[in-house]
Amino acid sequence: MEGTLSWVRTVLDSRGRLVASNLAGHDDEPWFGASIDSRTECTHRIFFALRGETTDGHRFIDEARAGGCSAVVVEDEAAATALSLAGTPFFRVRRGLEALQELSRAYRDTLGIRVIAVTGSMGKTTTKEYIRAILKKKYRVHSNAGNLNNHIGVPLTILETDHDNEYLVCEIAANHVGEIEFLSGLIRPDIGVITNVGDAHIGYFGGRDKIAEAKSEIFTGIDPEGYAVLPADDAFIDTLRGKAACRVVTFGRAESSTYVVSDVKEGVERIGFAINGGPMEIKGIGAYNALNAAAAYAVGELCGVEFDRIRSALVEEEPLAGRAKVYRGRGVVLIDDSYNANPTSMRAAVDSLGRVDASRRIAVLGDMAELGTFSDAAHRELGGYIARGAIDVLCWYGESGDRVEEGFSPRKASSEKVSSRKGSSRRPGKEFRSYRRIDELVRDLQKEIRAGDAVLIKASRACHLDKVVDGLLETILKKDKD
Repeated sequence: MEGTLSWVRTVLDSRGRLVASNLAGHDDEPWFGASIDSRTECTHRIFFALRGETTDGHRFIDEARAGGCSAVVVEDEAAATALSLAGTPFFRVRRGLEALQELSRAYRDTLGIRVIAVTGSMGKTTTKEYIRAILKKKYRVHSNAGNLNNHIGVPLTILETDHDNEYLVCEIAANHVGEIEFLSGLIRPDIGVITNVGDAHIGYFGGRDKIAEAKSEIFTGIDPEGYAVLPADDAFIDTLRGKAACRVVTFGRAESSTYVVSDVKEGVERIGFAINGGPMEIKGIGAYNALNAAAAYAVGELCGVEFDRIRSALVEEEPLAGRAKVYRGRGVVLIDDSYNANPTSMRAAVDSLGRVDASRRIAVLGDMAELGTFSDAAHRELGGYIARGAIDVLCWYGESGDRVEEGFSPRKASSEKVSSRKGSSRRPGKEFRSYRRIDELVRDLQKEIRAGDAVLIKASRACHLDKVVDGLLETILKKDKD
């Protein structure tokens, strides 16, 4: 019944979301999932014409119909009238987003699955992918694609979950208090994972203590018989543990951890480590990923996946583009960590670059977003941190370059000016360059990078440094970005 349009009408009506509908004789027509973007797969899906800050889904109804959608959810009376005349099933609601969320809540009630929810300041997607890979060794698993981890993406993920699935692995994110609480109540996880408490979105939250409280909202939807998987090494572990009204297991380097990470050995393309003495290996770079793998290991064991299956899943999993993925070619090591950044993850990535065996280490970094009043200090402190490390050249892209340079070269003579090209302020063995145009940054890197160099690309998404990665892969490494 839940797979028919008549069920959708019943749900929206019973929850006070429905204004009008016309199924035009398609009451028993099946639907499979939902879409908010006519450019994606719409076949047999319900298209929600949502209004956003920059676009209005009502403008793309015709494209969704052409793509084979089963029905359309609209707010506009005029759009409903046009759909009725065209014989296209529709539901007119007061607010499209609330209708999407309520439909996903009702659909979640029909799913006989176990749900794993993952949140944290860093490593959410990587940990989610590790968990998905581990569980797939034994079960039928669905997980959210890309960054569908917010108040829109999570409902879409729920509605895309097939009844044949045994597990749903769902990353959930937030940049304001209350958002994780809402999402946890929506998906009702059996296991909730918090990777760490860092400083991502600190400008919205106002402090790391507030971020810890926000992350602990994941416990809202967990039954007392469920599990919280928590980072033992985190400064806020006691806060997190105290807020969990369910069973708790921990992971980390601390000997007190339920799942103890030890013997971490970081190479350029592989990281070796042990969990409770058992040898493990993952692909990629960044010693911190051993902790993400440990969190996933904990989930796998709680879900009954055997050790050998967990180990093979971890070693086989390929890093995602933009998340510490390593490319090699023509004597150059390129680390694509361009997906996002915050002060903590920036330091970790720079540390990893510093451990790469290279004749020259070049960090191509960009502005860290959503830091609010902490922004200037955070960029200045990062500049100082990089200056004290093993980086040879720092290329900064974005408006915060001046603050970074203040930290990188605090004793720079006031008369020394940054050139219009990029401004080189030098300290012994180190060089700083500032850019405001990506095309200039790419062009200079293409001219300069040579065999023996190791290059890190990292910034907040708003900087679009994935374009730098594409440019270097195409011209220097002669490879395509996968």
